[in-house]
Amino acid sequence: MADKNRRKEVEALLEVLRQPGHSVPVQELTEYLRLVRDLHMRDSENVTTYGGQNLQKLAAALTEEELWLVYEQVAIAALDTRAMELAISLIQKIRKKFPSSSRTYRLTSLYLEACGDNAKLLEFHKQILEDDENNEAILKRQVVLEKSKGNLSGAIELLRRYVDIYMLDREAWEELGELYLEASLYQQAAHCYEELLLHVPSNIAYYVQYADVMYTIGGTHAANHRADVIASDYRTAQSYYAAAVRMSEGHNTRALYGLCAATSQLSGLKGRNAQMPDSANVANLAAQTLIRRYSEECDGLVPYVKDLIRTHNLMLKSGNQNQSLK
Repeated sequence: MADKNRRKEVEALLEVLRQPGHSVPVQELTEYLRLVRDLHMRDSENVTTYGGQNLQKLAAALTEEELWLVYEQVAIAALDTRAMELAISLIQKIRKKFPSSSRTYRLTSLYLEACGDNAKLLEFHKQILEDDENNEAILKRQVVLEKSKGNLSGAIELLRRYVDIYMLDREAWEELGELYLEASLYQQAAHCYEELLLHVPSNIAYYVQYADVMYTIGGTHAANHRADVIASDYRTAQSYYAAAVRMSEGHNTRALYGLCAATSQLSGLKGRNAQMPDSANVANLAAQTLIRRYSEECDGLVPYVKDLIRTHNLMLKSGNQNQSLK
């Protein structure tokens, strides 16, 4: 929700910058560029237009530290929009100020990529890695290059090596998990989300993502594994969905659906593999919470939600209609 509001701020600032017949106000331009950086937006056309045309104003208004961030931001946008003269001038400034920095290596790599000069690009990477085999910026660019070529296995191998070196890089673990999912390597993806949960045990999204992966693993095991193995996967998914529901105080819709679905899968297993009564009660409360939330926010969808819940055999119990997870 916070990011959504900040994106609205970006649009409002752009409206100010676009006003005809007026010089671009540097305060609004500075705030716009900051928001675009903070939100990791790729608004290259506007960054190039308004940032590139007002560099002198920005130089007079910003601290030295922020000015170099803006130079880098505008240089990348200029490469995206093929404003090569602007990009080259800024990259040269940055290279002169920070000759052996990761930002200089990254910008040089991006420039060679934009030029389509693969031979020079590979040679550049080779030279840097000969001096520093664990250079963070270049190792990351190599992953991006393999992805851009559609070489999923190559990107996975490079990123796997990267996280072996930079084990605390959360974004790298997130990306590796996504790549493993794209390659249908679910066990490896689960390991990535386990690492992320160790790094940030309070992140609800990681609980849900890990539960999603374990639920999927349960489905892939259904054809050729014993019932107790399948049940273990679904129980793990169920427990992490339930944790996400508790942490979000019942406000994470995906976790609520997941809790219902995992409980339904367990109910289909017989004997000692079936779910415990308490877990069925929690899932029933999750179903009621979903219906309550849709009733409050999108009443027209309630019949569809009830139909979906019935397919998971989580019929609402009489006498409990007003209960929910909060």
